[in-house]
Amino acid sequence: MAKGRVAEPSQTGAHHPIPVGDGAAGTRVPAAPVSRDHQKEKSWAEAGSARMSLLILVSIFLSAAFVMFLVYKNFPQLSEEERVNMKVPRDMDDAKALGKVLSKYKDTFYVQVLVAYFATYIFLQTFAIPGSIFLSILSGFLYPFPLALFLVCLCSGLGASFCYMLSYLVGRPVVYKYLTEKAVKWSQQVSHLLLL
Repeated sequence: MAKGRVAEPSQTGAHHPIPVGDGAAGTRVPAAPVSRDHQKEKSWAEAGSARMSLLILVSIFLSAAFVMFLVYKNFPQLSEEERVNMKVPRDMDDAKALGKVLSKYKDTFYVQVLVAYFATYIFLQTFAIPGSIFLSILSGFLYPFPLALFLVCLCSGLGASFCYMLSYLVGRPVVYKYLTEKAVKWSQQVSHLLLL
């Protein structure tokens, strides 16, 4: 490597030499700002895969919805009154009604109730669908405190991680496709702040 250059990893992990200041250790010369045309070309290239990203997102959502359907179908036989209460809670009254139904079946069908709770919570968290807070409260009603705490922490962590991975994998091309100007502006602001 040439004198006056420091190797620094890029996003791909490869090391690229970066010019260092006037030879003094630790000083840097700011890189030339990336042109607006280059930013737009980059955004158009990333936007090209927006359709594929949306297709992936829809297929993941449909697969998760199918898993939720299977969980619902494998649940014990419910009466018509109980079936009405088997829904994602939107308020405390819904959570109370669901809690009564699940507590009735929890002792006899422990694994089915636990799997249904786990799958529903992760589904809601992954796709940022409101209602997981009521499932957190419901876990305290259904299970002993240590198990309820473990379930809430595990489901929240997994669901949030899956949500982040989805937005990381498929969100960027969609943002560049539909919010090109704002994405370019934000990228320039971030790169400007990194140079400071």
